[in-house]
Amino acid sequence: MKNKVNGKSKYDVLVIGSGISGLTAALLFAKDGKKVAIVEQSPHIAPLICGFDRRGVHFETGFHYSAGCGKDGIGIKMLKELGIEIPFELCEDESYDEIRILDKNKSVKIPFEKLKLEQKLAELFPKEKENIKKYLDLIENTKKKISFLYKDVKDLSHDELLNFSDNGKTLQNVLDECFTDNDLKALLAHSYILYGTPPSKVSFAVHCCCVSLMMDSVWKIRGGGRALVSAFSEALRKNNVDVFTNKKAVKIETDGNEKTICFEDGARMKCDFCVSSVHPKEFIKMAPEGVYRANAAKRIKDIEETPAFFVLYGILRDSKKYKCSNIAFVNTADYARPLYSGEVLPAYINFSDTDPQSVCVVAFVKPDKIYWDRNMPEYEEKKQKTAKEIKDKFAKIAPEIASKIEYCDIATPATFKKYVNYYSGYGIMHASDGVNVLPVTKIPGIFLTGQAVVTPGLLGALISSFLLYKIIERDGR
Repeated sequence: MKNKVNGKSKYDVLVIGSGISGLTAALLFAKDGKKVAIVEQSPHIAPLICGFDRRGVHFETGFHYSAGCGKDGIGIKMLKELGIEIPFELCEDESYDEIRILDKNKSVKIPFEKLKLEQKLAELFPKEKENIKKYLDLIENTKKKISFLYKDVKDLSHDELLNFSDNGKTLQNVLDECFTDNDLKALLAHSYILYGTPPSKVSFAVHCCCVSLMMDSVWKIRGGGRALVSAFSEALRKNNVDVFTNKKAVKIETDGNEKTICFEDGARMKCDFCVSSVHPKEFIKMAPEGVYRANAAKRIKDIEETPAFFVLYGILRDSKKYKCSNIAFVNTADYARPLYSGEVLPAYINFSDTDPQSVCVVAFVKPDKIYWDRNMPEYEEKKQKTAKEIKDKFAKIAPEIASKIEYCDIATPATFKKYVNYYSGYGIMHASDGVNVLPVTKIPGIFLTGQAVVTPGLLGALISSFLLYKIIERDGR
Protein backbone atom coordinates (compact mmCIF):
# COMPACT_ATOMS: atom_id res chain seq x y z
CA MET A 1 0.00 0.00 0.00
CA LYS A 2 1.05 3.56 -0.65
CA ASN A 3 1.06 6.59 1.58
CA LYS A 4 2.57 9.13 -0.78
CA VAL A 5 0.51 10.83 -3.45
CA ASN A 6 1.90 11.87 -6.80
CA GLY A 7 0.21 15.24 -7.33
CA LYS A 8 0.50 14.90 -11.10
CA SER A 9 -1.41 11.62 -11.32
CA LYS A 10 -5.05 11.58 -12.33
CA TYR A 11 -7.55 8.78 -11.92
CA ASP A 12 -10.75 7.92 -13.69
CA VAL A 13 -12.33 7.03 -10.33
CA LEU A 14 -11.20 7.91 -6.84
CA VAL A 15 -12.91 6.20 -3.89
CA ILE A 16 -12.84 7.85 -0.47
CA GLY A 17 -12.95 5.27 2.32
CA SER A 18 -12.03 1.59 2.22
CA GLY A 19 -14.88 -0.14 3.99
CA ILE A 20 -16.52 -3.03 2.13
CA SER A 21 -18.63 -0.66 0.02
CA GLY A 22 -15.60 1.41 -0.97
CA LEU A 23 -13.55 -1.67 -1.83
CA THR A 24 -16.46 -3.07 -3.85
CA ALA A 25 -16.91 0.15 -5.82
CA ALA A 26 -13.19 0.30 -6.58
CA LEU A 27 -13.14 -3.25 -7.91
CA LEU A 28 -16.24 -2.79 -10.06
CA PHE A 29 -14.78 0.24 -11.80
CA ALA A 30 -11.32 -1.33 -12.11
CA LYS A 31 -12.81 -4.42 -13.74
CA ASP A 32 -14.47 -2.07 -16.20
CA GLY A 33 -11.02 -0.89 -17.29
CA LYS A 34 -10.93 2.34 -15.28
CA LYS A 35 -7.85 3.68 -13.55
CA VAL A 36 -8.90 3.56 -9.89
CA ALA A 37 -7.49 4.63 -6.54
CA ILE A 38 -8.71 4.25 -2.96
CA VAL A 39 -7.78 6.70 -0.22
CA GLU A 40 -8.11 5.66 3.43
CA GLN A 41 -7.42 7.72 6.55
CA SER A 42 -6.36 4.67 8.62
CA PRO A 43 -3.05 2.81 8.35
CA HIS A 44 -4.73 -0.14 6.59
CA ILE A 45 -7.83 -0.84 4.53
CA ALA A 46 -11.17 -1.91 6.04
CA PRO A 47 -10.12 -0.99 9.58
CA LEU A 48 -13.48 -1.93 11.09
CA ILE A 49 -13.62 -5.37 9.48
CA CYS A 50 -10.08 -6.71 9.84
CA GLY A 51 -10.10 -7.05 13.65
CA PHE A 52 -7.02 -7.25 15.88
CA ASP A 53 -4.91 -9.65 17.94
CA ARG A 54 -4.31 -9.64 21.68
CA ARG A 55 -2.45 -12.26 23.69
CA GLY A 56 -2.23 -14.52 20.68
CA VAL A 57 -6.00 -14.50 20.06
CA HIS A 58 -7.86 -12.78 17.21
CA PHE A 59 -10.83 -10.52 17.92
CA GLU A 60 -13.54 -9.60 15.44
CA THR A 61 -14.59 -5.95 15.36
CA GLY A 62 -17.00 -5.60 12.47
CA PHE A 63 -18.05 -8.92 10.95
CA HIS A 64 -19.82 -11.79 12.70
CA TYR A 65 -22.17 -13.44 10.20
CA SER A 66 -24.16 -12.77 7.05
CA ALA A 67 -27.07 -14.11 5.02
CA GLY A 68 -27.04 -14.73 1.28
CA CYS A 69 -23.68 -16.51 1.25
CA GLY A 70 -24.69 -20.08 0.44
CA LYS A 71 -24.59 -21.65 -2.99
CA ASP A 72 -26.21 -19.27 -5.50
CA GLY A 73 -26.81 -16.72 -2.71
CA ILE A 74 -26.83 -13.06 -3.68
CA GLY A 75 -23.73 -12.38 -1.55
CA ILE A 76 -21.74 -15.18 -3.17
CA LYS A 77 -22.75 -14.00 -6.64
CA MET A 78 -21.58 -10.45 -5.96
CA LEU A 79 -18.28 -11.57 -4.45
CA LYS A 80 -17.60 -13.89 -7.39
CA GLU A 81 -18.27 -11.04 -9.79
CA LEU A 82 -15.59 -9.10 -7.90
CA GLY A 83 -13.21 -12.04 -8.29
CA ILE A 84 -13.37 -12.93 -4.60
CA GLU A 85 -13.80 -16.45 -3.29
CA ILE A 86 -14.18 -16.83 0.47
CA PRO A 87 -14.66 -20.02 2.51
CA PHE A 88 -18.09 -19.45 4.07
CA GLU A 89 -19.31 -21.89 6.71
CA LEU A 90 -22.88 -22.48 7.84
CA CYS A 91 -23.65 -21.22 11.33
CA GLU A 92 -25.23 -23.50 13.90
CA ASP A 93 -28.59 -24.00 12.21
CA GLU A 94 -30.59 -24.63 15.38
CA SER A 95 -29.17 -21.77 17.42
CA TYR A 96 -27.16 -19.19 15.53
CA ASP A 97 -28.53 -16.64 18.00
CA GLU A 98 -29.69 -17.03 21.58
CA ILE A 99 -32.12 -14.48 23.00
CA ARG A 100 -32.45 -13.92 26.73
CA ILE A 101 -35.56 -12.07 27.87
CA LEU A 102 -34.21 -10.72 31.12
CA ASP A 103 -37.38 -9.62 32.88
CA LYS A 104 -39.03 -12.99 32.20
CA ASN A 105 -35.94 -15.13 32.83
CA LYS A 106 -36.44 -16.84 29.46
CA SER A 107 -33.82 -18.05 27.02
CA VAL A 108 -34.64 -18.97 23.42
CA LYS A 109 -32.28 -20.33 20.78
CA ILE A 110 -33.15 -19.05 17.31
CA PRO A 111 -32.88 -21.38 14.30
CA PHE A 112 -32.76 -20.31 10.68
CA GLU A 113 -34.84 -21.79 7.85
CA LYS A 114 -38.33 -20.38 7.81
CA LEU A 115 -40.12 -23.63 8.65
CA LYS A 116 -37.84 -24.38 11.60
CA LEU A 117 -38.26 -20.86 12.93
CA GLU A 118 -42.03 -21.04 12.54
CA GLN A 119 -42.19 -24.39 14.36
CA LYS A 120 -39.93 -23.21 17.18
CA LEU A 121 -41.93 -20.05 17.78
CA ALA A 122 -45.25 -21.93 17.57
CA GLU A 123 -44.03 -24.35 20.27
CA LEU A 124 -43.17 -21.46 22.55
CA PHE A 125 -46.24 -19.38 21.76
CA PRO A 126 -49.01 -21.79 20.69
CA LYS A 127 -51.75 -19.16 20.96
CA GLU A 128 -49.92 -17.07 18.35
CA LYS A 129 -49.36 -19.95 15.90
CA GLU A 130 -51.41 -18.55 13.02
CA ASN A 131 -50.10 -15.03 13.56
CA ILE A 132 -46.51 -16.29 13.50
CA LYS A 133 -47.06 -17.84 10.09
CA LYS A 134 -48.67 -14.66 8.77
CA TYR A 135 -45.82 -12.53 10.11
CA LEU A 136 -43.08 -14.69 8.58
CA ASP A 137 -45.01 -14.73 5.29
CA LEU A 138 -45.19 -10.93 5.46
CA ILE A 139 -41.40 -10.73 5.77
CA GLU A 140 -41.03 -13.08 2.80
CA ASN A 141 -43.50 -11.11 0.68
CA THR A 142 -41.85 -7.80 1.58
CA LYS A 143 -38.50 -9.19 0.45
CA LYS A 144 -40.02 -10.06 -2.93
CA LYS A 145 -40.93 -6.41 -3.43
CA ILE A 146 -37.31 -5.29 -2.89
CA SER A 147 -35.70 -6.45 -6.10
CA PHE A 148 -32.06 -6.09 -5.13
CA LEU A 149 -32.49 -8.65 -2.31
CA TYR A 150 -33.06 -11.57 -4.66
CA LYS A 151 -32.15 -10.49 -8.19
CA ASP A 152 -28.72 -9.99 -9.67
CA VAL A 153 -28.21 -6.23 -9.62
CA LYS A 154 -26.97 -6.32 -13.21
CA ASP A 155 -30.40 -7.61 -14.25
CA LEU A 156 -32.40 -4.85 -12.56
CA SER A 157 -34.55 -2.62 -14.71
CA HIS A 158 -34.55 1.18 -14.51
CA ASP A 159 -37.57 1.15 -12.19
CA GLU A 160 -36.11 -1.58 -9.96
CA LEU A 161 -32.76 0.08 -9.31
CA LEU A 162 -33.91 2.19 -6.40
CA ASN A 163 -37.35 0.71 -5.84
CA PHE A 164 -37.58 0.35 -2.09
CA SER A 165 -41.00 -0.85 -0.98
CA ASP A 166 -41.76 1.03 2.24
CA ASN A 167 -45.28 1.80 3.44
CA GLY A 168 -44.04 3.96 6.30
CA LYS A 169 -44.74 1.39 9.01
CA THR A 170 -42.22 0.73 11.75
CA LEU A 171 -41.28 -2.69 13.02
CA GLN A 172 -43.22 -1.92 16.20
CA ASN A 173 -46.32 -1.02 14.16
CA VAL A 174 -46.24 -4.39 12.43
CA LEU A 175 -45.48 -6.40 15.57
CA ASP A 176 -48.35 -4.71 17.41
CA GLU A 177 -50.70 -5.43 14.52
CA CYS A 178 -49.68 -9.09 14.34
CA PHE A 179 -49.29 -10.15 17.96
CA THR A 180 -50.65 -9.70 21.47
CA ASP A 181 -47.88 -11.53 23.35
CA ASN A 182 -45.20 -9.02 24.35
CA ASP A 183 -42.59 -11.71 24.98
CA LEU A 184 -42.93 -12.78 21.34
CA LYS A 185 -42.65 -9.16 20.18
CA ALA A 186 -39.46 -8.71 22.19
CA LEU A 187 -38.06 -11.92 20.74
CA LEU A 188 -38.78 -10.96 17.14
CA ALA A 189 -37.44 -7.43 17.65
CA HIS A 190 -34.02 -8.59 18.85
CA SER A 191 -32.54 -8.14 15.37
CA TYR A 192 -32.06 -4.44 16.13
CA ILE A 193 -28.49 -5.52 16.94
CA LEU A 194 -27.99 -5.82 13.17
CA TYR A 195 -28.79 -2.18 12.39
CA GLY A 196 -28.93 -0.19 15.65
CA THR A 197 -32.38 1.35 15.25
CA PRO A 198 -35.15 0.61 17.79
CA PRO A 199 -38.40 -1.10 16.69
CA SER A 200 -40.29 2.12 17.38
CA LYS A 201 -38.29 3.89 14.66
CA VAL A 202 -36.92 1.39 12.16
CA SER A 203 -38.79 0.99 8.90
CA PHE A 204 -40.28 -2.49 8.60
CA ALA A 205 -38.88 -2.66 5.06
CA VAL A 206 -35.35 -1.99 6.34
CA HIS A 207 -35.87 -4.65 9.00
CA CYS A 208 -36.86 -7.08 6.26
CA CYS A 209 -33.72 -6.18 4.29
CA CYS A 210 -31.63 -7.25 7.27
CA VAL A 211 -33.51 -10.38 8.37
CA SER A 212 -35.45 -11.83 5.42
CA LEU A 213 -32.51 -13.68 3.87
CA MET A 214 -31.50 -14.91 7.31
CA MET A 215 -34.66 -17.03 7.35
CA ASP A 216 -32.94 -19.15 4.67
CA SER A 217 -29.44 -19.54 6.09
CA VAL A 218 -26.76 -17.71 8.08
CA TRP A 219 -23.06 -17.90 7.29
CA LYS A 220 -19.73 -17.06 8.85
CA ILE A 221 -16.32 -16.84 7.23
CA ARG A 222 -13.54 -19.29 8.00
CA GLY A 223 -10.87 -16.91 9.26
CA GLY A 224 -13.38 -14.16 10.00
CA GLY A 225 -13.30 -10.59 8.76
CA ARG A 226 -9.53 -10.70 8.37
CA ALA A 227 -9.86 -13.36 5.65
CA LEU A 228 -12.42 -11.20 3.84
CA VAL A 229 -10.12 -8.16 3.91
CA SER A 230 -7.20 -10.26 2.70
CA ALA A 231 -9.27 -11.50 -0.25
CA PHE A 232 -10.29 -7.96 -1.17
CA SER A 233 -6.68 -6.81 -0.89
CA GLU A 234 -5.54 -9.50 -3.32
CA ALA A 235 -8.33 -8.60 -5.75
CA LEU A 236 -7.31 -4.93 -5.63
CA ARG A 237 -3.73 -5.92 -6.44
CA LYS A 238 -4.78 -8.10 -9.35
CA ASN A 239 -6.91 -5.30 -10.80
CA ASN A 240 -4.20 -2.64 -10.39
CA VAL A 241 -6.13 -0.47 -7.94
CA ASP A 242 -3.84 2.01 -6.19
CA VAL A 243 -4.41 2.11 -2.42
CA PHE A 244 -3.26 5.10 -0.38
CA THR A 245 -3.45 4.73 3.40
CA ASN A 246 -2.96 7.36 6.10
CA LYS A 247 -4.64 9.80 3.69
CA LYS A 248 -7.57 11.69 5.16
CA ALA A 249 -9.65 13.53 2.57
CA VAL A 250 -10.89 16.90 3.80
CA LYS A 251 -12.21 18.66 0.69
CA ILE A 252 -13.54 17.92 -2.79
CA GLU A 253 -13.09 20.66 -5.38
CA THR A 254 -14.64 20.77 -8.84
CA ASP A 255 -13.45 22.41 -12.04
CA GLY A 256 -15.74 21.49 -14.89
CA ASN A 257 -15.73 17.71 -15.17
CA GLU A 258 -12.52 17.36 -13.17
CA LYS A 259 -12.51 16.81 -9.40
CA THR A 260 -9.64 17.45 -7.02
CA ILE A 261 -9.47 15.67 -3.66
CA CYS A 262 -7.57 17.63 -1.02
CA PHE A 263 -5.99 15.87 1.95
CA GLU A 264 -5.22 16.82 5.52
CA ASP A 265 -1.48 16.66 4.80
CA GLY A 266 -1.78 19.13 1.90
CA ALA A 267 -1.61 16.56 -0.89
CA ARG A 268 -4.04 16.71 -3.83
CA MET A 269 -5.34 14.12 -6.30
CA LYS A 270 -7.40 14.58 -9.45
CA CYS A 271 -10.13 12.37 -10.86
CA ASP A 272 -13.12 12.35 -13.20
CA PHE A 273 -15.42 10.49 -10.79
CA CYS A 274 -15.38 10.65 -7.01
CA VAL A 275 -17.16 7.98 -4.92
CA SER A 276 -17.51 8.65 -1.21
CA SER A 277 -18.15 5.72 1.12
CA VAL A 278 -17.74 7.75 4.31
CA HIS A 279 -20.46 8.78 6.74
CA PRO A 280 -22.88 11.18 4.94
CA LYS A 281 -22.32 13.89 7.57
CA GLU A 282 -18.56 13.67 7.03
CA PHE A 283 -19.12 13.74 3.27
CA ILE A 284 -21.07 17.02 3.52
CA LYS A 285 -18.15 18.61 5.38
CA MET A 286 -15.80 17.93 2.45
CA ALA A 287 -18.25 18.19 -0.45
CA PRO A 288 -18.27 21.22 -2.77
CA GLU A 289 -21.08 23.74 -2.57
CA GLY A 290 -24.12 22.65 -4.54
CA VAL A 291 -23.72 18.90 -4.00
CA TYR A 292 -27.13 19.08 -2.31
CA ARG A 293 -29.82 21.72 -2.10
CA ALA A 294 -29.59 23.65 1.17
CA ASN A 295 -32.64 22.01 2.74
CA ALA A 296 -31.46 18.52 1.75
CA ALA A 297 -28.02 19.15 3.22
CA LYS A 298 -29.60 20.34 6.46
CA ARG A 299 -31.75 17.22 6.67
CA ILE A 300 -28.69 15.02 6.33
CA LYS A 301 -26.81 17.01 8.97
CA ASP A 302 -29.78 16.56 11.32
CA ILE A 303 -30.27 12.81 10.79
CA GLU A 304 -30.36 10.95 14.09
CA GLU A 305 -27.40 8.69 14.73
CA THR A 306 -27.54 5.09 15.85
CA PRO A 307 -26.13 4.47 19.34
CA ALA A 308 -22.40 4.05 19.72
CA PHE A 309 -20.60 0.84 20.67
CA PHE A 310 -18.76 0.33 23.92
CA VAL A 311 -17.06 -3.06 23.66
CA LEU A 312 -15.21 -5.22 26.15
CA TYR A 313 -12.91 -7.80 24.55
CA GLY A 314 -11.98 -10.93 26.43
CA ILE A 315 -10.85 -14.54 26.26
CA LEU A 316 -13.15 -17.30 27.47
CA ARG A 317 -11.11 -19.50 29.78
CA ASP A 318 -13.34 -22.56 29.56
CA SER A 319 -13.25 -25.92 27.85
CA LYS A 320 -16.83 -25.39 26.67
CA LYS A 321 -17.15 -23.62 23.32
CA TYR A 322 -20.32 -21.71 22.54
CA LYS A 323 -21.69 -22.69 19.14
CA CYS A 324 -24.09 -19.76 18.84
CA SER A 325 -22.72 -16.57 17.34
CA ASN A 326 -24.50 -14.14 19.66
CA ILE A 327 -26.41 -14.02 22.90
CA ALA A 328 -28.68 -10.96 22.84
CA PHE A 329 -30.32 -9.45 25.92
CA VAL A 330 -33.80 -7.93 25.68
CA ASN A 331 -36.61 -6.86 28.00
CA THR A 332 -40.29 -7.40 27.29
CA ALA A 333 -41.42 -4.33 29.16
CA ASP A 334 -39.52 -1.84 27.04
CA TYR A 335 -38.54 -3.74 23.89
CA ALA A 336 -39.37 -0.76 21.64
CA ARG A 337 -37.56 1.89 23.69
CA PRO A 338 -34.54 3.80 22.34
CA LEU A 339 -31.50 1.54 22.45
CA TYR A 340 -29.76 3.97 24.74
CA SER A 341 -31.83 5.91 27.26
CA GLY A 342 -29.25 6.76 29.91
CA GLU A 343 -28.63 3.33 31.40
CA VAL A 344 -25.64 1.32 30.17
CA LEU A 345 -26.66 -2.30 29.61
CA PRO A 346 -24.97 -5.13 27.71
CA ALA A 347 -26.86 -5.55 24.43
CA TYR A 348 -25.24 -8.75 23.26
CA ILE A 349 -22.14 -10.92 23.49
CA ASN A 350 -20.45 -12.33 20.42
CA PHE A 351 -18.44 -15.56 20.35
CA SER A 352 -15.64 -16.26 17.89
CA ASP A 353 -14.41 -19.56 16.45
CA THR A 354 -10.91 -19.06 17.82
CA ASP A 355 -9.21 -21.41 20.28
CA PRO A 356 -9.33 -20.23 23.01
CA GLN A 357 -12.63 -18.57 22.21
CA SER A 358 -12.60 -14.77 22.09
CA VAL A 359 -15.68 -12.83 23.13
CA CYS A 360 -16.96 -9.30 22.64
CA VAL A 361 -19.38 -7.87 25.20
CA VAL A 362 -21.20 -5.04 23.42
CA ALA A 363 -23.18 -2.23 25.05
CA PHE A 364 -24.91 0.69 23.39
CA VAL A 365 -24.01 4.17 24.63
CA LYS A 366 -24.76 7.69 23.46
CA PRO A 367 -22.71 8.71 20.38
CA ASP A 368 -21.56 11.92 22.04
CA LYS A 369 -18.37 13.31 20.53
CA ILE A 370 -17.83 15.64 23.49
CA TYR A 371 -18.40 13.03 26.17
CA TRP A 372 -16.14 10.55 24.39
CA ASP A 373 -13.39 13.00 23.41
CA ARG A 374 -10.17 11.14 24.19
CA ASN A 375 -8.36 14.46 24.62
CA MET A 376 -10.47 15.43 27.64
CA PRO A 377 -8.78 14.87 31.03
CA GLU A 378 -11.68 12.79 32.34
CA TYR A 379 -11.83 10.47 29.30
CA GLU A 380 -9.83 7.61 30.82
CA GLU A 381 -11.84 7.80 34.04
CA LYS A 382 -15.14 7.63 32.09
CA LYS A 383 -13.81 4.73 30.06
CA GLN A 384 -12.87 2.66 33.10
CA LYS A 385 -16.04 3.57 34.99
CA THR A 386 -18.26 2.53 32.07
CA ALA A 387 -16.28 -0.69 31.59
CA LYS A 388 -16.76 -1.62 35.25
CA GLU A 389 -20.46 -0.83 35.08
CA ILE A 390 -20.90 -3.12 32.05
CA LYS A 391 -18.85 -5.92 33.64
CA ASP A 392 -20.89 -5.74 36.85
CA LYS A 393 -24.22 -5.86 35.01
CA PHE A 394 -23.05 -8.59 32.68
CA ALA A 395 -21.99 -10.65 35.70
CA LYS A 396 -25.56 -10.44 37.00
CA ILE A 397 -27.39 -11.35 33.79
CA ALA A 398 -24.95 -14.02 32.52
CA PRO A 399 -22.81 -15.13 35.50
CA GLU A 400 -21.98 -18.52 33.98
CA ILE A 401 -20.17 -16.74 31.13
CA ALA A 402 -18.89 -13.60 32.84
CA SER A 403 -17.03 -15.57 35.51
CA LYS A 404 -14.95 -17.29 32.83
CA ILE A 405 -13.91 -14.21 30.84
CA GLU A 406 -10.42 -12.78 31.08
CA TYR A 407 -10.86 -9.21 29.81
CA CYS A 408 -7.96 -7.83 27.82
CA ASP A 409 -9.08 -4.70 25.92
CA ILE A 410 -11.74 -1.99 25.60
CA ALA A 411 -13.12 -0.04 22.65
CA THR A 412 -15.05 3.17 23.32
CA PRO A 413 -16.88 5.33 20.77
CA ALA A 414 -13.63 7.32 20.52
CA THR A 415 -11.85 4.14 19.38
CA PHE A 416 -14.31 3.68 16.52
CA LYS A 417 -14.08 7.38 15.66
CA LYS A 418 -10.32 6.98 15.30
CA TYR A 419 -10.65 4.21 12.73
CA VAL A 420 -13.93 4.86 10.88
CA ASN A 421 -14.37 8.59 11.58
CA TYR A 422 -17.77 8.46 13.24
CA TYR A 423 -18.96 7.76 16.76
CA SER A 424 -22.25 5.98 16.09
CA GLY A 425 -22.21 2.22 15.74
CA TYR A 426 -24.00 1.91 12.39
CA GLY A 427 -23.89 5.51 11.23
CA ILE A 428 -27.25 7.11 10.58
CA MET A 429 -30.57 5.59 11.67
CA HIS A 430 -32.73 3.98 9.01
CA ALA A 431 -35.93 5.39 10.49
CA SER A 432 -39.32 5.04 8.82
CA ASP A 433 -39.67 8.82 8.64
CA GLY A 434 -35.99 9.47 8.04
CA VAL A 435 -34.02 10.95 5.16
CA ASN A 436 -33.11 8.73 2.22
CA VAL A 437 -29.45 9.15 1.31
CA LEU A 438 -29.25 8.59 -2.44
CA PRO A 439 -26.13 7.50 -4.35
CA VAL A 440 -26.41 10.34 -6.87
CA THR A 441 -25.73 13.97 -5.92
CA LYS A 442 -26.53 17.28 -7.66
CA ILE A 443 -22.98 17.52 -9.02
CA PRO A 444 -22.23 15.15 -11.92
CA GLY A 445 -19.40 12.78 -11.14
CA ILE A 446 -19.77 12.81 -7.33
CA PHE A 447 -21.50 9.79 -5.81
CA LEU A 448 -22.13 8.06 -2.49
CA THR A 449 -22.09 4.42 -1.48
CA GLY A 450 -22.19 2.53 1.80
CA GLN A 451 -24.53 1.35 4.53
CA ALA A 452 -26.31 4.72 4.67
CA VAL A 453 -27.49 4.20 1.08
CA VAL A 454 -29.03 0.74 1.51
CA THR A 455 -28.73 -1.07 4.87
CA PRO A 456 -25.95 -2.02 7.30
CA GLY A 457 -24.09 -5.29 7.03
CA LEU A 458 -21.96 -7.09 4.47
CA LEU A 459 -24.83 -7.49 1.99
CA GLY A 460 -25.92 -3.86 2.39
CA ALA A 461 -22.38 -2.66 1.69
CA LEU A 462 -21.99 -4.89 -1.37
CA ILE A 463 -25.43 -4.08 -2.78
CA SER A 464 -24.95 -0.32 -2.38
CA SER A 465 -21.90 -0.31 -4.64
CA PHE A 466 -23.42 -2.66 -7.20
CA LEU A 467 -26.45 -0.38 -7.36
CA LEU A 468 -24.24 2.68 -7.78
CA TYR A 469 -22.24 1.02 -10.55
CA LYS A 470 -25.43 -0.01 -12.34
CA ILE A 471 -26.86 3.53 -12.09
CA ILE A 472 -23.67 5.05 -13.53
CA GLU A 473 -23.51 2.40 -16.27
CA ARG A 474 -27.18 2.94 -17.16
CA ASP A 475 -26.95 6.72 -17.34
CA GLY A 476 -23.59 6.73 -19.12
CA ARG A 477 -22.26 9.20 -16.57
